[in-house]
Amino acid sequence: MRSKRKSAGSCVCGPGTSRSQFKLVESAEAYQCYDEFDTSAYLYIYAYTLKKARMKGVKRRERTTITLRFRSFDKYEDNLREASRWRLAIKCLIVGVPVPKSFMSPSHENLESLISACPGEQRKILVLLNPKSGPGRSRETFQKRIHPILSEAERPYEVHVTKCPNYAREFVHTRDIYQWSGLVMVGGDGIVFDVVNGLFQRPDWEKALKELPLGVIPCGSGNGLAKSIAYAKQEPYDYNPLLISALSVVKFKKAQMDLVRVETRNQILFSFLSVGWGLLADIDIESERLRAIGGQRFTVWTIARLIGLRTYKGKVSYYLAIKYRPWRV
Repeated sequence: MRSKRKSAGSCVCGPGTSRSQFKLVESAEAYQCYDEFDTSAYLYIYAYTLKKARMKGVKRRERTTITLRFRSFDKYEDNLREASRWRLAIKCLIVGVPVPKSFMSPSHENLESLISACPGEQRKILVLLNPKSGPGRSRETFQKRIHPILSEAERPYEVHVTKCPNYAREFVHTRDIYQWSGLVMVGGDGIVFDVVNGLFQRPDWEKALKELPLGVIPCGSGNGLAKSIAYAKQEPYDYNPLLISALSVVKFKKAQMDLVRVETRNQILFSFLSVGWGLLADIDIESERLRAIGGQRFTVWTIARLIGLRTYKGKVSYYLAIKYRPWRV
């Protein structure tokens, strides 16, 4: 970062500055009207620390910004080079890899190689966004609340908006998915279901499941998978679910997920979390007409179905599993 001209205001140098004031310092590449009298380079460090809220026993992630100012040299390029060395060292420490000593030497003056030496995935993240999920505001939510976090973490991404039912399933089934470092689904559990089943339709599904990690940003009505992930990682999901899920994507931490294979007379499906039939399935499927009210649609339709109860007839078959232990004398 580099400061603007003095007419725009003073420079940003402290961690306690408000978000609106951060606009006084801009990227040198994106904003050329910089202050020629201030040769300082600025490095921003964004951290989302886990803190206790006022309510007893409740924790939350709180955003902290630390601004480092480098002005040891007379030229901006030299200060930028020094700031880039700090950036490289911090990124290496975060991911747990050795800091390359050759780049830390003051004699190393190639700025482009210094910047590109930072560890991290160079491929973009694929984002599949369902604009109809939940109350229908997932596109706006992603732009306002998820994009800033991905930008702060320097995670490049490519967004594809679903245009029709089964769009996500066909997308992952037919496209070259290996050009992306991971797949992030913005929506509810429905888009996750489509993506998982689309991956299993591929002839190389085993390779796809191993090499393409999946992430989810909860913008649907239920968001059961996102809640389960946060619970398993002991993250405070209820306080700010979008932030918690976005940070999980940024960290790129992977974990295996169990799936259920369901065979019917007409098709084979793969499910996660649960398989529903009867009353619960009717509530889930039929409440789609109330999608505009968000998660409350389940409560409203539950009352409607309890008022008009139906009879469900089914047959359950199972194999009796008995484990024999031989007697020992």
